Amino acid sequence: MIKEIVKNLNLSATLRINEISKDLESQRKNIFKFGFGQSPFKVPNQLVLELKNNATKNSYLPIQGLSELRLAIAKYISLKKNYNYSSENILIGPGTKELMFLLNILFDGEVLLPTPSWVSYEPQAILGRNRIHWLQTTREKNWFPTAEN
Repeated sequence: MIKEIVKNLNLSATLRINEISKDLESQRKNIFKFGFGQSPFKVPNQLVLELKNNATKNSYLPIQGLSELRLAIAKYISLKKNYNYSSENILIGPGTKELMFLLNILFDGEVLLPTPSWVSYEPQAILGRNRIHWLQTTREKNWFPTAEN
């Protein structure tokens, strides 16, 4: 019952490494995990307090995100970029990976991906049925694509 396009995807390299490291740990091997998966930074106390203060709010949010937050972001970016952005230009989501996945599902076209690239981008583009073009990057150019790519 699983779609062929999903069956043909490879296991994420990060998930594979996690499985291998768990297996090695179960064999009592000493494993040092240097992956970034989670933020190493402490959650700021003010944010923890605000989360506590708003924990009882359980209604669905607007699809594009909280209007006050979108407006504040639009004002901030407008000042930083010296361009007038409206809150309609801003979309708030639960995380970059999910937003990128939704973009790939909605977008009908060709996707440019730098190499090296985050492991999720290629399967997301495949699931979105978008054609992928790989752009070679180099350390000398600080991994940024150039016109030659």
